Amino acid sequence: MEKTPSCLKKGRIIGLLAVSLLLLAGNTAAQRFQLGLFGGIQHVFEYGAIEDYVLGENDFPVTPAHTPAALGASFSVFVTKNLGLEADARYILSSKVKLTDPSDQDSFELDTASHYTLTLNVFYQFPAGDFMLYILAGGGIDTVRAKDAVHISAYGFEITVEAPESKTDPVADFGGGLVYSVNDTLGIRLDVRYAVIFAVPAEIAGLNTALGVVVRF
Repeated sequence: MEKTPSCLKKGRIIGLLAVSLLLLAGNTAAQRFQLGLFGGIQHVFEYGAIEDYVLGENDFPVTPAHTPAALGASFSVFVTKNLGLEADARYILSSKVKLTDPSDQDSFELDTASHYTLTLNVFYQFPAGDFMLYILAGGGIDTVRAKDAVHISAYGFEITVEAPESKTDPVADFGGGLVYSVNDTLGIRLDVRYAVIFAVPAEIAGLNTALGVVVRF
């Protein structure tokens, strides 16, 4: 029996969830939609451990914290007045980090790989006049744009950084934010969410802070 690649299975699951979201939107009695556009930063926490050091195999086991810029868009449908479903897509740009060999302190700099994150979230909002607080949680997939690269270390050694075997991994997120309603159609949104990418060999956690606008229709 032919095996289906895991990334294809993940894509099918996301596709089915997205179709379900659209079908639900089309059959919701209190039909209301919201489109969001935003930009911000993704603070990626340090990952990896010195204990993972293996001479000649994993000479630079720790990736330090870094903060790349992020852009994104979201589409939401309200199932009730306060409960809704959101499809959120984000593009995380690359940023420069310095990797260090813990055995001799040799080091080199590289640009982290940019990546895309697509999540489906459930959210609940708490209206308070012109302001609306909300909380959310969900999950999806993250796809990294990585390829093999060669770098020269501070000590003059040639370092080959290989792209991960799996470029698509599951991700989970939760967080919340605040929407200020300029009028019935336009709002300004501050969004903060914590996300974990379940990558191998190390999970990657980050805190995304974004500011943007929402349009309701």
